[in-house]
Amino acid sequence: MALTGVQKARIRKYLGWSARFGQFDRAMEGALEAISVDPDQEAEVLADLTECIRIDAAIAAAESRLKATKVGPIDLNQGEIGQLRNRGRTHVGRIATALGVEVREDAFGPDLPRFRAGPWGPHGGGNAQRQG
Repeated sequence: MALTGVQKARIRKYLGWSARFGQFDRAMEGALEAISVDPDQEAEVLADLTECIRIDAAIAAAESRLKATKVGPIDLNQGEIGQLRNRGRTHVGRIATALGVEVREDAFGPDLPRFRAGPWGPHGGGNAQRQG
């Protein structure tokens, strides 16, 4: 069973890879193709992807609930979103390990990307000059 286009797009999203330069930087695309020959490993990747999606939904649900620290006799867990983000990072790491690629952006982090994607991955601004 091969990964669907939507599954591949979600894996790229959670691992911080852009599809824009997939024709030049083949590491992710090659990994996504290679995983399809091992159904057991592909199933593990899909299980972790499902958890990433579930955790994203749980973060959204927690945000709507955490407007107060206490509701009646119930104290709400103010660290819940951080704990969910860390759990999401665990699953992202497992996917990256299974595919043999690096995580380029933290999909569960609160920060915005600070780098522009190029044909060979993200690179930052400043006065850096590419040689060769």
